[in-house]
Amino acid sequence: MLLPQILRAGVVVLTLLWSSPLWADAFVEFFAKQKVGQEITVTGGFRKFHYKRQFYQRDYRTGDVQYYDYFGLSMVPTTIIGDGTLSIVASLFDTMLFVYVDEALVKDLPEEGDNFWFTGTLIGYQYGISGITSGARSGGDPYILLKHISKEPPPGRNLLQPQNSHSSSE
Repeated sequence: MLLPQILRAGVVVLTLLWSSPLWADAFVEFFAKQKVGQEITVTGGFRKFHYKRQFYQRDYRTGDVQYYDYFGLSMVPTTIIGDGTLSIVASLFDTMLFVYVDEALVKDLPEEGDNFWFTGTLIGYQYGISGITSGARSGGDPYILLKHISKEPPPGRNLLQPQNSHSSSE
């Protein structure tokens, strides 16, 4: 008699654990649906790096390594446009990295701010896609190769009201 109740409770618990809205916030769910190589447009608070960083790419067949210097800026997004649109309340749990090789692209940009739209190509995630989807707030920031900056939002997009992507207990 007790066994069916335990099994039923187990099924309910497993269902709840596998239901992504309970463990994933809107930011994680949005990026879990995006494809590397697609265009992403974002606005939110940003801060430019004051120094050049280095990235390397290894060809695992030949063993050759290529080094790239890049500049970057970090962003706490409030609106993200990709395959769909997400408007969220800014949270330090949701960060993105924009990289660029030519400082001329950002020469007119202040060191920090929040009234610009950044467009680029999604090139990957810190720790791979599993870094952003494996659990709530586990890291895995999206990396975007910056192509364009504008003061105006993209034309023809219906921008939503921000939603709170995290629970109020934080």
